[in-house]
Amino acid sequence: MGTQHRIVSSVMAAAGFGAGYHRHVRPWMYTWGADPTEVDAELPGDDLVGAHLPRTTRAVTIDAAPDEVWPWLAQIGEGRGGFYSYAWLERLVGADIHNADRVHPDWQELHVGDTVWLARRFGPRARQVVAAVAENSHLVLVSPPDFDRLGRGEKASGAWVFVVRGIEGGWSRLLVRGSGGAVGKPWFDIPHFVMEQKMMRGIRERAEKLRSEKVLTSARTPRLVTEAHLR
Repeated sequence: MGTQHRIVSSVMAAAGFGAGYHRHVRPWMYTWGADPTEVDAELPGDDLVGAHLPRTTRAVTIDAAPDEVWPWLAQIGEGRGGFYSYAWLERLVGADIHNADRVHPDWQELHVGDTVWLARRFGPRARQVVAAVAENSHLVLVSPPDFDRLGRGEKASGAWVFVVRGIEGGWSRLLVRGSGGAVGKPWFDIPHFVMEQKMMRGIRERAEKLRSEKVLTSARTPRLVTEAHLR
């Protein structure tokens, strides 16, 4: 009876955890930081994927303008700016990720068809392909097979979308949407949420720091000009 009791208790605990995950944890992860309007909004890239796919929509407010946020997005990827997340975890699973703390001018060009590497050591499929991009606005990434599907006029089975929107006061909203693919599977959803929310906070920290540095530089400039004139 003792063994049976432990088995029953374990099953009930697992069932309770599953119910709690689906009722409370998953909805919170799927809409982290986003308001209902953003969750329901049509974003760039939505037209490229199949309808009714499971999706996540997450958002953060950034005290920086879109053109101060965009450069950090433009340079994401292994061998470039990294993903601004837990790089030590990414390296632990085989990705050679090193997060940049400055904007690299030579990493700012992105075009449809370009590759954004996740981990080269795992081969060509360990990458994303740019399906749509507009400077200071949005970046849409899909898998190589999905990029081929789009080329044939078919829908992609998933997409990873980054959108920057300017808001009042010279601030921005960064929205990240994941559609299809492994979305909906707990083995993917939980670790991806941990990494993605850190990525979004990493972009926010870097963009706000860049803006602060610009403000300090502009504040010093009149004084420097005045002193030079007096000399």
